[in-house]
Amino acid sequence: MNKVICKNIYILNHYAVTPDTGGGTRHFDIAKQLVALGHDVTIIASSFEHKTRQEKLERGEQMRVEVIEGVRFVWLRTFPYEKNDWRRVLNMLTFAWKLLFIQKNEDKPDLIIASSFHPLTCVSGYFLSKKMSSRYWVEIRDLWPQTAIDMGRIKEKSIIARVLKSIESFIYNKAERVIVLLPKAVDYVKAIAGDKVYYLPNGVDVERHDKRIQITEPLSVVDDIIERHKDKCTMVYLGAFGPANALDIIIDAVKILQEKNDQVPDVIFVGDGPEKERLQQRITEEGLTTVFIYPPIKKYNVPQLLKHIDVGLITMRDLALYKYGFSFNKLFDYMCASLPIIFSGRVSNNIVQNADAGICIEPENAEQLAEAMTSMMNLSVAERRRLGANGRSYVEVHHDTRKLAEQLHIWIEKSN
Repeated sequence: MNKVICKNIYILNHYAVTPDTGGGTRHFDIAKQLVALGHDVTIIASSFEHKTRQEKLERGEQMRVEVIEGVRFVWLRTFPYEKNDWRRVLNMLTFAWKLLFIQKNEDKPDLIIASSFHPLTCVSGYFLSKKMSSRYWVEIRDLWPQTAIDMGRIKEKSIIARVLKSIESFIYNKAERVIVLLPKAVDYVKAIAGDKVYYLPNGVDVERHDKRIQITEPLSVVDDIIERHKDKCTMVYLGAFGPANALDIIIDAVKILQEKNDQVPDVIFVGDGPEKERLQQRITEEGLTTVFIYPPIKKYNVPQLLKHIDVGLITMRDLALYKYGFSFNKLFDYMCASLPIIFSGRVSNNIVQNADAGICIEPENAEQLAEAMTSMMNLSVAERRRLGANGRSYVEVHHDTRKLAEQLHIWIEKSN
């Protein structure tokens, strides 16, 4: 192996998690591959888990360092919260503040990659890079504040939007390179900061997936789900329960099929989020006996669950922000598991259509979704397998995290 020029890398991600929890593991998966390529990678994250609302650290412990599969994690204690209120804002502020002082306990990195969900991590990443004389890259997971504007949460001409736009411009212009997860976001960032943008989508650890489906020991939560729905046609939604996910459309579609006395699949929701309680209440009140909600499962256990599922579901609201594209972790999990997919959305990069991996319909159209469910149930086993195999082939070529990490490694080394 040639000598790695940019050896020591810090990845700053407030919400980074490991596969023994739920949620996306993008940075762990990429970091593990970067380590194999000769880099030393440290992920710095909050010790308070956003999905579970649980604290990793013991009472009185402010920071913990641990190494998982060669990837070094630094967990920083941040302010706890239960809802998306001022306490969550304080959680973001405490993480950003503590990042500024991490150098007291850490070795100097050659490169800092600050990853957004919120922009404060990227702002702190810049000042940390100046103090440590390190190179500074950013990764933009969502186009803030444009995402909030397009979803109607803030007005485009408001003071909040203008402040966030100023912070956005500051981040893009200070960064040596900007990584985006959405293909059309390249043009968006170029308009602000010029030609220094890399597109690196989400993906899936194909090797880990294939190893995990060979595991035979009992997995209580997963096994309970599988047993409850055996001998049924099962369709799964895996991930966050948020307003942008348009999950009511799935329930509406099931209700349509139930009222028509048509064949109805067992629809399984696995995850968590602000919409969960309301959706559960609706399922109960409307007597939808084939719709089930289960708590999140560990990323490690996703392959075992999907092995026993027939169809993957993805729904989204019809929002302007999807003109930049999409890159959902759940999609690549489905494709890696060779599941045919029903995709309800309007996006600039329709991966399901490009891969010929399922049925694509309009967003927020329950009638079309009900028809797609029926069509999928009526397909022969051979045809469903063909669609699933197409998805698997596509993800192996374009979204295997091993290949994504190799691409990032090339960019890092060439940019020295």
